[in-house]
Amino acid sequence: MTNTIGIDLGTTYSVMSAVDGEGVPFIIKNAEGKTTTPSVIYFGGGEPIVGEEAKEQQAFGSAEVAAFFKRSMGDQHFGFEWNGTYYSPVQLSALVLKKLKKDAEAELGLPVSHAVITVPAYFDNAQREDTIKAGKLAGLTVTSIINEPTAAAIAYGFKEGTGRKNLLIYDLGGGTFDVTVAKVTDYSVEVLSTNGDHLLGGKDWDDRLVMRVSEKFLSEHGIDPLEDVEFLNEILVHCEHAKRALTDLQKTVIQAVHSGKRSSFELTRGQFEEMTDDLLYRTWNLSDIAIREAKLSWDQIDDVILAGGSSKMPMISSFIEKQYGKKPLKGLNVDEVVAYGAAIKAAMDQEKAAQKPLLKLGSAKKVTDVMSHSLGMVAIRDDYSAYFNSRIIEKNKPIPASVTRPYQLQTASGEDGQLEIYVTQGESEIPSESTVIGKYTVDGIPSSNGLADVHVNYAYDGNGVVQVTASDRFGTLLEVVKTEVPSDLSWLNEAPVKEEEKMVPMSVVIAVDLSGSMNGNPLLQAKEAAKTFVKQLDLSRSRVSIMGFANKTKTLLPLCGNETDLLWGIDRLSDLYHEGKIGYGNSAEPFTEALYTLEHEEGIKFIIVLTDGHWSYPKEAINRARICRDAEADIVAIGFGSADWKFLKEIATSDENALFTDVTKLQSSFSKIAQELNGIKQKQKSRSLLLR
Repeated sequence: MTNTIGIDLGTTYSVMSAVDGEGVPFIIKNAEGKTTTPSVIYFGGGEPIVGEEAKEQQAFGSAEVAAFFKRSMGDQHFGFEWNGTYYSPVQLSALVLKKLKKDAEAELGLPVSHAVITVPAYFDNAQREDTIKAGKLAGLTVTSIINEPTAAAIAYGFKEGTGRKNLLIYDLGGGTFDVTVAKVTDYSVEVLSTNGDHLLGGKDWDDRLVMRVSEKFLSEHGIDPLEDVEFLNEILVHCEHAKRALTDLQKTVIQAVHSGKRSSFELTRGQFEEMTDDLLYRTWNLSDIAIREAKLSWDQIDDVILAGGSSKMPMISSFIEKQYGKKPLKGLNVDEVVAYGAAIKAAMDQEKAAQKPLLKLGSAKKVTDVMSHSLGMVAIRDDYSAYFNSRIIEKNKPIPASVTRPYQLQTASGEDGQLEIYVTQGESEIPSESTVIGKYTVDGIPSSNGLADVHVNYAYDGNGVVQVTASDRFGTLLEVVKTEVPSDLSWLNEAPVKEEEKMVPMSVVIAVDLSGSMNGNPLLQAKEAAKTFVKQLDLSRSRVSIMGFANKTKTLLPLCGNETDLLWGIDRLSDLYHEGKIGYGNSAEPFTEALYTLEHEEGIKFIIVLTDGHWSYPKEAINRARICRDAEADIVAIGFGSADWKFLKEIATSDENALFTDVTKLQSSFSKIAQELNGIKQKQKSRSLLLR
C-alpha cells in the first residue's frame, strides 16, 4: 500500500485513488462511503464543512456556500467572504483537499503525506502554482501536478497490450473543458497536443437552464428571480439535477419558487440539446485545433476517450459519433478515469523515490506531456513601433523544456548590470492579448568595460510551471527575483519610447614601456600600434594622454582630443627613449602618474599599459593597479617578448583585459581595443525596463 494518492481536484466533484498491494489502481471512498466528493464548502455551521452536507445546503439556496472556485484559481482578485474572513481560491481548494486527505487516511488506515493532483490541461502558470500551494496548505507534499486528459490517457495506457494508437481525450468537467491528442503504445504515453477552455464546462450547461427558467419565471410573474442570491443558488442545484435526470430520461420538470410565486417548467432532452448546441460546437472546434496541432487528421484518430462527469450527457456521445463517425470508447468510468491516472502517476513517483516497483500488473510507461500555452517575454520591435510578445517555448513542446537566451547590457563604468523581464504565456503577438505572468529581475550582473553579459534560462518544469534562472558569462548563477505584475500595463499598448543614448566622455592613458629591450623594432611597432589606436578611436567623445616609463615615468602629452597633437605625442616616445632621461631599467610603474592624470576626469577611464619585460617591483605595481581600479579606472595590460603573463593578469582589471601577443600583432590588438571602446556607451533609460 502507498501513502501517496492521486487526486482529481474537480470544479464540481473531486475523486481520490491509490494503487493497492497488487499494483492495481482503485477509488478511495470518502467518509460518506461515496466515490465522489462535491467540491462545495458550507460556512454556516461554525467550522467549514466540505462535501455532501455543503451540497445539500447549496440546494437550499444558502448564501453561506462556496462553489465553482476552481475556475478562479490564479485570480488574485477573486475571494469568498464570510463573517469578515476572506477566503482565496487557494484557501478554498485547500479546505477540499484537507477533507480528501482526512477521508483517505481513514479509509486506507495509514497517514497520507504525498499526492499527485490533476489540473485542467489549459491551466496557466498562476493556476498551476496555486494548485501546488493549495496542496501544501492542506498538509500534502505535491509530488506532481498532471494534466487531467493526460491522466486519462495514462489510465487507458496502463492496460497491457494496448498496441499503438492515436487517442483523443475529450474531457468535459464541471467547470473546464480540455482536449488532448496522445499516442499510446505498449511502452509509452506521449501527448502530442492539447487545447481547451478553463471557463467552459458542465456549469455552462447548467447556466443555460438557469437562464431559461428565470426568463420564463419573469415572463409569467413579472419578477426577475436572478436578483435574489438564495434563489440563484437553489435553482442552480435544481438545474444540475435536471441535467443529470436527462441522462436517463427523455424529459423532466424543474420547479422554481420565488417571492411566494411558484412555477413548473417541463424540459425535454431535445430542448436541452437545442439550447446548448453552440457549446458542443465550441468543444468540437477546440478538438479540431488540437488534432491539427498534433499534425494529424480525424481519420488518424483510433479512439475518442471521454472523461469528466459532464461527458455523461447523452448529447456528448451522440455529437461525437455524428461528427467523428464512430462511438467514443466504452469501458472507462468518466468520473473516475482521471483519478485512476493520477494514482498511477503517484505510484510512478513513489517508485522513482523508493527505487522499487509498485505497478505489478502493467509497466510504468514513459509519460511525455506538453504545455498548452507558449512561454515568451515582452520585447520591443526593431523599429520601436510597438511592444510584442516574443514566444520562446512554443505550446505543445514536450515538457520539461528550456531555452537559454543571451543578453548584453551596456552599463556605466564600474556599475553592475540589471535586467528586467516581463514573462508571458499566450499565442498572440499582442502582449495585452496574452497573460503577463510575472516580472523577473536579475541584479548584480558583472560588467567589464561597460558591458554586462547574462544568460537567461526560460523553462517549463515537469509540472508545466515556469522557472526563470540566470547566470553570468562564467556560468555563475545570479539571483532572479520574481515580483507581482504591476496593475497598470497600459504602456504595453503604446509605442515604446526609444532609449536616449548619452555619450559619456572617455579618458584614456597610453603608457608605453621604454626600457632598454624596446630598442629598434619593438618601439617602432609600439608607436605604430598607438597611432592606429588614435586614428580609430572616436575622438569626438574621447581624450588620450601619452606616457612613457622605465626607471621613471614621464607624461609626454596630457589628455588631448586632437589627432595631430596625439600623433606628435606618440612620435615623442622615440625622443624620450633616445634621450635617456627616464633611464632604461624597469623600476618605475605608470599607475601613480596615470591616476594623477585621470583622478578629476568625469566619465569612463582607461589605462592601457604596453610592456615587453619583467618589472623590478611587481608587488608595488600590482598594489598601485588596484588603487586605480578602486578609483574606477579600468586597466588593459598588453605584453609581448619576455613579459610575464601572470603579472599582466594581476594588473589588468580582468582576465579579458590581459593580452599576451606578438610584436608584429600589436597594431591589430590596439585596433580591436579602439573598436571596443567606441562601442561603450552609457544609456539614459526612459523607463526602468530593459528588453533585448
